Amino acid sequence: MSFLPQYENDLFVSYRRAANDSPDRWVDSFCSNLRSELRDRVGDVAIWRDTAELRSGETWRKEIAEALESTGIFLALISRTYFDSDECRKELDRFLGRLKAVGGRDSCKLVPIYKHPSRSQDELPAELREIGHHEFFIQEANSWRELDPKRDSDDYWERMSRMVQDLTVALEELLGRQQRQALGRVFVARVGPELSQERERLRSDLRQRGYLVLPEKEYLWNADDCLQRITADLDQALLAVHLVARSESVEPQTAQRDRQQLELAHARMQARGMSPPLVWIQPGASTAPDKQGLVDFIEQELANEGVDYLQGSLEELKTQMLDMLPKPQQEAPRLPLDMAVLVETGDLPALAALKSRLVDKLGVEPRPIKFSGSKPLDLERLQRTLQACPQALIFWGAQSEEWVYDLLDLPELAGHLGKSSLCVYIVGEASAEKAAFLSAKALVLREAAAELAGADLAGFVQNARHGNSSRGEA
Repeated sequence: MSFLPQYENDLFVSYRRAANDSPDRWVDSFCSNLRSELRDRVGDVAIWRDTAELRSGETWRKEIAEALESTGIFLALISRTYFDSDECRKELDRFLGRLKAVGGRDSCKLVPIYKHPSRSQDELPAELREIGHHEFFIQEANSWRELDPKRDSDDYWERMSRMVQDLTVALEELLGRQQRQALGRVFVARVGPELSQERERLRSDLRQRGYLVLPEKEYLWNADDCLQRITADLDQALLAVHLVARSESVEPQTAQRDRQQLELAHARMQARGMSPPLVWIQPGASTAPDKQGLVDFIEQELANEGVDYLQGSLEELKTQMLDMLPKPQQEAPRLPLDMAVLVETGDLPALAALKSRLVDKLGVEPRPIKFSGSKPLDLERLQRTLQACPQALIFWGAQSEEWVYDLLDLPELAGHLGKSSLCVYIVGEASAEKAAFLSAKALVLREAAAELAGADLAGFVQNARHGNSSRGEA
């Protein structure tokens, strides 16, 4: 079962078969590790990848196209010869089409994973060059090698952890959770290559603790609206955090950009009445000439204006940062949700399975109201229970269709009519009238479709918990 209810597959892994031909079966290992890590952080996820070898001249199989259309996240596992494969190019191209359809970028995600560096930036489509990615190779002088999960265990698992964290966030965003659950936004300034790993660790840690991190992508520094974009991110942030390296940067503009972000952060946080930026200066015995002016600016000017800076470990920075951020509120225990269950006395034995599901799986307290035919045994109890319960359920077992319509016409149920507050739950022996039954007055669920009914019953209950029903949660 997939994590994303709107898709059959959460992830589609696109890869060149040759990338898995080595004795260590690198792709098999990667997918196995990915599944285990996601299961630990997210729950069960559905990962689809094609393991059949496509022979020359064989048509592109229908199941690949169907899997691509029913996937939330596309993982392009790029090896040196990925773009030599027509099959890989077709898979990527089809998914790019989905991304560019109306609403596509809000409903699915593309995540590049580089097993090898690309042979040339020119072979990459613009979409891959412009978005964040993860690398599973090490650059060594003028050469490179892919990460081995055994030989390079620490590096491999650190990158796997960061990738899984990003996929977790992407899955939760697609499910619509992330924005609702975030404790707030933290601005973590962009850095040069020499501190990119440190920023990633900080970003990953903040996300695990429930914060969104801005900016999500590298700024277009030469664009006319760059300063406005930085300012817009800062205006959403609870705290601004800046990492400053003492070592020389391979990017000549790093110090200038660090200072630009820091000056804007100091001004905006001060104007908003927020805490001044928190600055970490990389420990070191000496400072490179291109960074000396920036370090002097922090230590001599900003420090006199109340800006804190640290020169200890990154863990010390994390500790101080978390002390400055709001703490998550302890969630109050969720009280059981009462639900009125209208049931004919002859169907009481069959009600046991539904009561167990409501209590054990959904945290609902069922309050049965017994009927003899279409008449309640205790009319006052029916009125009192319906008044106390935001939702009601008609349990249809051995009765006729007319019995259901009689209950739907009860004046006492008038305040519960609608698919968010009234449900007809069909159980027992199948019949033509049960199969064809529909009503505009209530949600109709059939226990015979066990998985579907279970999911829809949970959604019905959530309507009351989120206050979407007409009566609200009792």
